[in-house]
Amino acid sequence: MDVTRSLDAGVLHLKVDGRIDGYWADHLDAALSEAIGEGHHRIAVDCSAVGFLSSAGIGVLVKHHKQLARIKGGLHVVRPSPAVATVLRITRLADVLIAETVTGDVGTRTAPVMNPLEVDGLALDVYDLDRRAALTLRAFGSAAPLATGGFTEQQSVALGGQTPAFAIGVGAFGDSFADCRARFGELISVACATAYQPADGTNVADYLVSHGPLGSDIRLLYGLSCDGAFSHLVRFEPLEQGESVSPSKLASACLDVAGADALGIVIVAETVGLVGAALRRSPAVPLERGDFFTHPSVRTRLSFTAERAFTQSVSLSAGIVARRSASVDGGQMRPLGVDGQGHLHAAAFKFRPIQKGFIELSHTIARLFEPDQLMGVMHLLSDDRGSAGAGESEFVRGACWIAKASPEPASDPDVTRASRRA
Repeated sequence: MDVTRSLDAGVLHLKVDGRIDGYWADHLDAALSEAIGEGHHRIAVDCSAVGFLSSAGIGVLVKHHKQLARIKGGLHVVRPSPAVATVLRITRLADVLIAETVTGDVGTRTAPVMNPLEVDGLALDVYDLDRRAALTLRAFGSAAPLATGGFTEQQSVALGGQTPAFAIGVGAFGDSFADCRARFGELISVACATAYQPADGTNVADYLVSHGPLGSDIRLLYGLSCDGAFSHLVRFEPLEQGESVSPSKLASACLDVAGADALGIVIVAETVGLVGAALRRSPAVPLERGDFFTHPSVRTRLSFTAERAFTQSVSLSAGIVARRSASVDGGQMRPLGVDGQGHLHAAAFKFRPIQKGFIELSHTIARLFEPDQLMGVMHLLSDDRGSAGAGESEFVRGACWIAKASPEPASDPDVTRASRRA
């Protein structure tokens, strides 16, 4: 079987010549997956030269048709041969899969004003959501007890009743500090969907999705959260085909777009791979001796990616990014590229394409948190050891929601202590 490609008016045409049977169905699946991974969401499969179509081939066509339909794209069979038309009619899929023509991407009527920009090798489509919107940054706790495993119930913060734009930190799911003690690990919460990586040896990420305020069974030892609304949606991809986008480059571009020194940011991206770290041992379990970071035992307590993890996935990242010169409260920022700093957590999901154009944050997040899709959660880092290091995480294309972030005013100590009660 041969597959040839041509692009016309935003539609990718794939002409298939040969049999689509149990053997060649995988070849067609790979061709379609590659095309969708390149960002083609409107696909016409020309089957005029296909002499046989089996159930395996039908399964491939239906899978990608459904996948693209969910993101307002489309895949259809055009010019079906008599053999293909007969099989699709018998299986009652002709009305679903066969089309006279496939048209290009259709714009969203309700989308806000979009401004196209080119910044540092990136093609950006910037949608104004609310230029006056901003985020208030809150810092929870301190990472200082991490060295000794000295976290106690006094450092545990319950997020119940809160509806942050996002929250990140070291946390767990449970009804008390004692219940969570052995499981505290990397946590990310966006639009009331929360995922974390238990550090109890199970190595299986877990998640909770709320349709209102967060539940009282979500707890943090330390971390950051932002309340408020996002001012812009930024769609991004590299100008050069085959290139990728690092978090530091994306952060720098977004800081320029917003004209800010510090931003709250949520990123949903088709991802080459992630670079970062995750706890292997809960920092709330006291150490018998030594420091949490003492070699060689640190290897049993903390894992670093020697190479990019969760390759060919979709990732949800959130956190604070800022210029290196900015003063950001909380003491939880890390170097991000040459000129930046940040604190970002990411959850990785099995790959599925991201809808083009204007998209809503809550709807996009809800689609990620489906059964058997979450693969893991980590703290993103830059491995700057030159050729010996893994470098940075790399995105293919995606969307990010941003707004200026400012620390909340100092609060009354009694109120702060009350908010920490589990």
